[in-house]
Amino acid sequence: MLRYSALSLFAVALSGAIVASQLHTPQLAILYPTLVAIGVFLLFSVALRFRVGEGLFGELGFLYVAFILAYTIFPAFTFLVIDLDLASGWVWEKLSLLLPAPSSLGAHLWRHVLFISSVAIGYLWFRGHKQIEATRPSDPNGIDFRTILILGAVVLVCISAISFMSAPVTTYIENYTRYDHLSWFPRKFVSLCARLKQGFYVALLTFLFMHYRRYKYLAWFAVLSMAAFEVIYSYGSRIESLIVLLMGFVLYHLFVNFVTLKKGVITCIALAMIFTALEVIRSYDFDLTQANGAVSAQGVSPASEFGAVYFTGFHLYEERANNAIPPTEFPMFFNDFISLLMPNDFKRWNPQYWYADAYFPDSVVPPETMGPIADSAIWGGEIDLLFRGLINGIFFAYLTRWFISRRDKWWATVIYIFCYATCIMTLKYSVFYHLNPLFKTFLPVILLIEMVRKLIRNESKFKEHNLLKYLYKRSQFSNHWSRF
Repeated sequence: MLRYSALSLFAVALSGAIVASQLHTPQLAILYPTLVAIGVFLLFSVALRFRVGEGLFGELGFLYVAFILAYTIFPAFTFLVIDLDLASGWVWEKLSLLLPAPSSLGAHLWRHVLFISSVAIGYLWFRGHKQIEATRPSDPNGIDFRTILILGAVVLVCISAISFMSAPVTTYIENYTRYDHLSWFPRKFVSLCARLKQGFYVALLTFLFMHYRRYKYLAWFAVLSMAAFEVIYSYGSRIESLIVLLMGFVLYHLFVNFVTLKKGVITCIALAMIFTALEVIRSYDFDLTQANGAVSAQGVSPASEFGAVYFTGFHLYEERANNAIPPTEFPMFFNDFISLLMPNDFKRWNPQYWYADAYFPDSVVPPETMGPIADSAIWGGEIDLLFRGLINGIFFAYLTRWFISRRDKWWATVIYIFCYATCIMTLKYSVFYHLNPLFKTFLPVILLIEMVRKLIRNESKFKEHNLLKYLYKRSQFSNHWSRF
């Protein structure tokens, strides 16, 4: 690992020197922070490798820092290689309307460097040295088998409910308003099914991969089916399918075989290519002919998704520099904690809705994400961003240590797998994004599943007791007749 990291750092430095010699001076303002971000990621990887040994791809913090890097270098690549006025994708088009200078684009990339560095420091500071070693439990009484059957049935019921109660949908945008025709109670029921579905997804995949030798084909069928359903049902939304694929990825890593660096990198590149292609096809309403023609004429730009975090952060820091941040309410600073006590449709202090109301008042749903970088522009600027990054890293390190100390518990694995697969949502929403789904979705789901498993266990004990009682009576009867 040390050798590969040293070679990687040397390759980055050499490539940077070569590219720098071919760039104009304004473009160097974009290149330098990009190279530093890559260097920070490589140093973090080396330090974490020495701290916890093999199996970096099972580390929540490693995946999250990799996501931050991706949301840094893809925008930088666009700025260096593609003219923003010609780049395809709604984020790049909106960014070009701000008429950004290369120096301003580079300055905001340094904020990304600050964030990735502070997250890395916070994670390493609090991570500890224990490796993640998932257990492979036995299932002598068939409790896990019956749990899998019940979870599979519940998942199908949830999918059927949210599908049959939906209004007809023909485009990606309509996906966000498919339940607006429902009255209050049916809409709440659909919302409950949608939230529980996510929790049961994770639990079902966890139990399947825990017994991978028996259910390996079923496990991958479930992963691919769930991912395909999320893409088709939403008319091209990628985030839910990505979460499902990441669940399968980390479960395989923990319960089957460690994913090597080479395989992990290949997987990440393949996912980036697939989701970029999906965005292009979705933008033309899945008309392959139009999509192919547009690509032939304009070429391929990095997916707009990779610029979503950059755009809102850049925009709000520009507004901050001009003292033009729209009015805010102080409770918005604590929205992650307030949302735990409020209904899910309470949006008053949600920064994403605040941003949409201020800059896109005619949008049906908020068209942009926010995240810790954008949030820091609203409140304390770069100092605020530094502390958000440190807290973010410490929080994820705590989750990892919490999982390690309870790795023999199925419910601890479920929680960790969910946080791992959805860490990208922290980058797109807020530092404590996970508190809401953990409290409102996974706590009820885990309690329900544990109740079901207890009933199954009690039933098994009851049957076993009756069987022993029957055998005992039979033996007594046999002994009685043997005397004659």
